[in-house]
Amino acid sequence: MSARFHFAPAVGTPLCWFSAATRVGAALDPVGREGMTRHVAELARRGAGGLDRAALDSAIDCLGASIEVEVDRDWLSVTATCLERHLDRTVELAASVLADPLLERGEHEMLLRESLHELDDVRDDDASLADRHFHRVCSPGHPYARTALGTQESLARIELAPLADYHASLWAPEHMVVGVAGPMTVARAETVADRVRAAVAGRTGARPPALDVPPFPPGRRIILVDKPKRTQCQVLLGHLAPVYGPGDFVALMPLETAFGGLFSSRLMQEIRVARGWSYGAGCRMSKARAPHWFRMWMAPTADHAADALALTLSLYDKLAAGGLDADEFQLAIHHLTGALPFASATARQRMRLALRHDLLDLPEDFPAQLPALLAALTVDDVREAAGRWLRPRDLCIVMVASADEMVPRLERAGSPPSEIVAYDSY
Repeated sequence: MSARFHFAPAVGTPLCWFSAATRVGAALDPVGREGMTRHVAELARRGAGGLDRAALDSAIDCLGASIEVEVDRDWLSVTATCLERHLDRTVELAASVLADPLLERGEHEMLLRESLHELDDVRDDDASLADRHFHRVCSPGHPYARTALGTQESLARIELAPLADYHASLWAPEHMVVGVAGPMTVARAETVADRVRAAVAGRTGARPPALDVPPFPPGRRIILVDKPKRTQCQVLLGHLAPVYGPGDFVALMPLETAFGGLFSSRLMQEIRVARGWSYGAGCRMSKARAPHWFRMWMAPTADHAADALALTLSLYDKLAAGGLDADEFQLAIHHLTGALPFASATARQRMRLALRHDLLDLPEDFPAQLPALLAALTVDDVREAAGRWLRPRDLCIVMVASADEMVPRLERAGSPPSEIVAYDSY
């Protein structure tokens, strides 16, 4: 069985699932053409194998199946769900998206317009807007700092002519990983994988993007995204986190859980329960092939945003200095180990976990290793990892708020914004 093939057998279900994935994603976008990888991945699904978009959709619908494209900064995938009796035809249709996309001009132009509308939707949604700007400013020059969706300017530079060659370079044998799950034998699952691999045979893959991480800018930076008439503010603050996998990432998982991953966490208790400043507050480490973000978030009312930010900074200072107490640590370990089985309860989940960890250059059994790795941790292990990664004096802070109201409040709190940008400027 190939190291790039993952199979999870299932019984008692008529459904099959398979994913064809590639180890290059939106981080590969050419500079100035951000959104290009996402665009060609989506465009390929809009007509392939001699079938235009309507005919391809109809062929899939007649099977009661689904074929979807997923786009990440580190990978792309074409994922299908179907009845076992329709597996062969569904594989044929999905393989055509990889092997023979039409890439029609009309669909290309329509998708560019739709992406601009999606950009408008991001600007309308304050949480999505905060996330977009946090990626932009958190660690300038980082491979994950650029937008996967694109900008108005970068989308305008995406031309149809180079897309066929670019698509072929993304979906090439050296980047391919295939996952299959369902009520079938290993031999049949391998046949599915072979048919998917055959769709990309003979191609030369794009060079994976460099994932060198630049130094994180020192100091606390507050970027105020000015959006008029905000009665509620979206706030994101954070910095770089360790790469996903064994080591410091695992050591920080209890801290992530105890500080902002539960209703009983420090952030939720202080921001929501004790003061009612925000419906929710939490923190999260992103999982990626290179160091990504550790982020704290909340959505306080505009009246309390400056105070909520000041309190969060104080709580984070205390966390960085003292770590977790014994009770917090034990609760976090019990929660994490108790929740892990729910992520691998079905064959589809197990296949997807194995596939994603392969895409991130981790062993497919890494999720199975986590209970033992977590059980072996001590409070001191967590504290030492926190000392290596928590940077309360070096933080990127993004606020979506009305500048005319928020700037005076931040100034009175002793934290004036470092930069003010219009909400529709990016």
